[in-house]
Amino acid sequence: MSIELHCPQCQKLIRAPDTAGGKRGKCPYCSNSVYVPMPPEGDDLIALAPVDEEDKQREAELRRELTEVTAAVDHLTETVPETDDAPPPPDDAPIAVGADEETDFDAEVEAYVLAMGESRLDAAEAATERLKDAGPKARKHVREVMRSKTIPSFGSIPPPLVKGFLKTLYDRLG
Repeated sequence: MSIELHCPQCQKLIRAPDTAGGKRGKCPYCSNSVYVPMPPEGDDLIALAPVDEEDKQREAELRRELTEVTAAVDHLTETVPETDDAPPPPDDAPIAVGADEETDFDAEVEAYVLAMGESRLDAAEAATERLKDAGPKARKHVREVMRSKTIPSFGSIPPPLVKGFLKTLYDRLG
């Protein structure tokens, strides 16, 4: 077997015999002095660690769980319907106090999303009831929030989860 190296001067490929390893020689093309490295030894190879079957099973289980969670989030974040099934309220319909202000809707939606994110279902249910009391305008507001190009930030809750919570809220207000 021979040692292959490139001349640092002319960059040509040089093949030297194994016996030349560790010595200096001249490039046959440009006569530059070249160091010939030692031939690689097979003993220097590091063996790969054995495959841990438990790690492979844990990885497969995590992949399966990730697929299930992704499918659940995708199901929750389906497209928002284009039309509201609820008829518009008549002009003289009673509306809960403060329900016509956007900030009240925003506060209630935020309260709902944060409660859901913290698994406080009773608080989420209370926010839902307050929005239901506001009538169809609340459902319309939630639909507009879902349709906006940027989903509002609610603490550390990831946007896909916020979308799912908003979709659930929208359905519950129907």
